[in-house]
Amino acid sequence: MIQIRRSLAFGDVLWTEPLIRYFIEKSEVVNMVTDYPEVFYNYPSKNLILNQRIRNTHKRIDNFRVKLFGCKSRIIDLNNAYERRPKMHVLEAYFEQAGIKDAPLTYPKLYLSDAEKKNKFDKPYAVLHIEKNRLNFRNIYGVNWAEVVKFIKQQGMEVLQLSTTGEDIYGNWVKTPSFREVMSVICNSKFFIGADSGPGHIAASLAVPSLIFFGAINPKYRRLQNFNGSFLQQPCEYAGCYHEVFGSEGQECRLVGYMGAPKCSLHKTESVISAINSALI
Repeated sequence: MIQIRRSLAFGDVLWTEPLIRYFIEKSEVVNMVTDYPEVFYNYPSKNLILNQRIRNTHKRIDNFRVKLFGCKSRIIDLNNAYERRPKMHVLEAYFEQAGIKDAPLTYPKLYLSDAEKKNKFDKPYAVLHIEKNRLNFRNIYGVNWAEVVKFIKQQGMEVLQLSTTGEDIYGNWVKTPSFREVMSVICNSKFFIGADSGPGHIAASLAVPSLIFFGAINPKYRRLQNFNGSFLQQPCEYAGCYHEVFGSEGQECRLVGYMGAPKCSLHKTESVISAINSALI
């Protein structure tokens, strides 16, 4: 059995799926230890086990095998894997940590139930997710979202907005108490608009056409070339500064600190509408 660990952020956990798929295709049994087991519900293999307790005996045996026989560790801890390798794609960092050298970079796969695949809404819709992050360089500034929503409705779509707080609502607030419901809503949408966050990773994995806003984070380290959509990120003399330090926090914006609106995250409403219009044509 191979033990894979990744806790913390939903999107980070989601990107472990290609590793799980890699090992399962080699007939390995994988125990995924995570705070977000719902990522892997309905997985089409009995070789995936979720959150089985790792006994200290197993850890000692694993360490013994590695030291005495030079074997690869059967316990793969992905926590801080990409944080220690900030200038490579998340999945590349995971593969490197796991010692995988022969796997292609692919988007994670999500497996929805028949009930989750069923569209619960009468009209075609776009999904909006603009919930604020505590880190200013991961937020979206300068956009008149009321105008953006108005434009989308003029294209014949409703706008469903994902939000855990209910703040800054411009579309129809959809209360999704679980990530599985978020997956269902995004799966049945015509278009996704939002920041680089968990719902955005879900949209990419489901190949839903998307417009994703990036601030200090370089998109090439969070998406792949076959991404179904486009990015919006404003020019800055310190572009990609998130990746200049180790850790998951990035660094304070050199121009406005933690409190202002960073140049990379400051957009114009007209540019957003233009990008949406181009994507819908």
